Amino acid sequence: MNANRRRLVPGLILIALGVVLLLMQYFEFGPGLILLLLGFIFLVGYAATRSYGLLIPGCILAGLGIGLIFGRSPLREDVMVSLGLGLGFITIFVVQLIVAGRSHWWPLVPGGLLVLAGIAESVPQAQVLVEKGWPLILILIGLAILAGQFWKPRFGGRGNV
Repeated sequence: MNANRRRLVPGLILIALGVVLLLMQYFEFGPGLILLLLGFIFLVGYAATRSYGLLIPGCILAGLGIGLIFGRSPLREDVMVSLGLGLGFITIFVVQLIVAGRSHWWPLVPGGLLVLAGIAESVPQAQVLVEKGWPLILILIGLAILAGQFWKPRFGGRGNV
């Protein structure tokens, strides 16, 4: 994308944000809808520029907004916010993997923890499993590290051929 088009994105984001804030003064929007709209604005900017810096707040705000919107249902708000925010982080990983063919692993850590916390809060049996079985996560990470040392990729990876 050329430099002139890249400079349009911040301007468009500010205009959209201004319109949303102006409409908030005259119409009653829930906080979930506002966060969802803000996330959508950042995601539109990401779609236009493929800038990873716009994908991160876009997915986080959209996930948080979805969690707040569904938190008004019979489900508990704290559970849905945790699940929505966790899925927002996981979405960062998935979108970047689809678009760029590769992705950073860091969004899976907070995303996985938030989803796990949301599930543990909503299902009593899962809460006991998380309280007693969390060391299993350390064991699985250790096994993954050891597996990575023994089975290095031979073609197209970092390992020696």
